[in-house]
Amino acid sequence: MSKKPILPLNEAALVCQAREGDREAVRILLERHWNWLKGLTYSVLGNKHDMEDALQDLCVLVLDKIATLREPERFRGWLATVARNNALAHRRARQLQPRSQSDEMDILQPTSNGTLLDKIAIKEDAQRLLTALDGLPEKYREVFILKHIQDLSYADIAELLDIAVTAVQIRLVRARRMIANSLAGRPNNKVPRT
Repeated sequence: MSKKPILPLNEAALVCQAREGDREAVRILLERHWNWLKGLTYSVLGNKHDMEDALQDLCVLVLDKIATLREPERFRGWLATVARNNALAHRRARQLQPRSQSDEMDILQPTSNGTLLDKIAIKEDAQRLLTALDGLPEKYREVFILKHIQDLSYADIAELLDIAVTAVQIRLVRARRMIANSLAGRPNNKVPRT
């Protein structure tokens, strides 16, 4: 009986094994990063079904391209770049329209057991929030989703998007302001700079 080799917990060591063709190492690496990959991909595509297609393609891409990663300790940044470029390619190829909000309501579904009126009010609020998110420029929507839906830290978002932490903070402030204006029915007259 042959035993499966024990895979290391160290990410750089897993990357080295993955570069040598170890599919189990690739699976573990993707599994560790799956939640933020979903958030990043969704923030670019804005559609759950297209996100799922893009993530499937991403798995194949990572298998094909991991050997090109020169510095195993930079895996997370490399993965973010590959995922983002893959999502952008999906969007260009499909010439996506803005997401159908009725299909995407599951992102913000209420988890409480409130009354029917409470659930309707929450659903209406979620619908308004999705509309406001749709109105954000991509770079603000991306940061907002990674922070508030995927619950990533400023440092993690900065690393994933290859921008400074201060740029993340500024984009979040502007995204929140644009969402607040949209929810209050006020126009967003100024075009944000960063």
